[in-house]
Amino acid sequence: MASEEHKAGGGGGRLRQILPLVGTVLLVGYMVRSTDLDAVGAAFAGADLTALLLTFVLGTAATWLADTGCLRWLVQRTLPLAAGATDRLGFRSLAGLKAASYVLNIVNYNAATLGMGWVVAKRRGVGFARGAAALAVLSWLDLVALAALVTVGMAAAPDLLGQDARLQASLRGLTLVIPLGAVAVVAVARMRERLPLVAQLAKEPEPGASGLRRLAHRLAVLVLDALAPLAALTAPAIAFGVLLRAGFVMLYVAVNFALMRAFGMQPDLGELLVLIPVMTVVGVVPLSVSGIGTTQLLARSLYARYVPVGIAAAPVIDAYTTALIFGFMLTRLLVAAPFLPSIGAELRQAEVPTEAG
Repeated sequence: MASEEHKAGGGGGRLRQILPLVGTVLLVGYMVRSTDLDAVGAAFAGADLTALLLTFVLGTAATWLADTGCLRWLVQRTLPLAAGATDRLGFRSLAGLKAASYVLNIVNYNAATLGMGWVVAKRRGVGFARGAAALAVLSWLDLVALAALVTVGMAAAPDLLGQDARLQASLRGLTLVIPLGAVAVVAVARMRERLPLVAQLAKEPEPGASGLRRLAHRLAVLVLDALAPLAALTAPAIAFGVLLRAGFVMLYVAVNFALMRAFGMQPDLGELLVLIPVMTVVGVVPLSVSGIGTTQLLARSLYARYVPVGIAAAPVIDAYTTALIFGFMLTRLLVAAPFLPSIGAELRQAEVPTEAG
């Protein structure tokens, strides 16, 4: 079935893989042509190396452990153990899994989520669709939290984004669409077993049913499995999850603040509470790999105010954003290295259960 799905969606999948790579090359090429490379080098040379290293190490540790805690909370509430299964997803186990996922996360966040979903499903004794969907709920909570933070930030500081009307309109559109979409998804998840077509197709086919009917049954069961984790969260749990992820974003605010200071910038912490969620939303748009180029170009305009007077802003900001992306990428790879052999061996062992847990 996996090969059939790959063939059916192969063209679109390849296009989704190629576009970020092309976008990265074009954006990085533009950045290189539009900046003073000597000045960028000077900004790196003048940075506080000790502060940089401390920010990378402490920032990586804090975000890794906080993310693991969120994962543990989510798994406990959305994936009840299958009968006879033992809980092999404690904090320590999930910390290793999250660290290993950083390797895939460099190229594609969704690939990392699917990889973790495979292992989570196997360890929890549930189907792959349910395991992957449970982790996707975390991304869903991230989007809701970011939309809320951007909405509050734009209301509290409407002039902070300057005169970029297109950016402001896009963000207002996103902060409207995301909550509405979130409510719709929750509503569908809540009534998933009462959706007429899905409920009908999910019934066991009659003996001798056609291959098309059996395929429709399997797809309907997959839909029910995929919606089950979100449906398992109560309204208070969703609100708590959104607060958890908003707090997680605050860790990145602190990391960016420290990194800017290391490059001699003079950031305003209150303003960063608004700007970092905006930058994160922009980085989520799949126009490049790991947000390389998209967030860096936007940073030139949003963070220019933090560069001391008399110093060219773009080279300093380019140095800071480059260090932010590649410094944490490298640190996370170092964190992932000890866990890769065991996770890789597990991925090669047994198949994930295909029945609902």
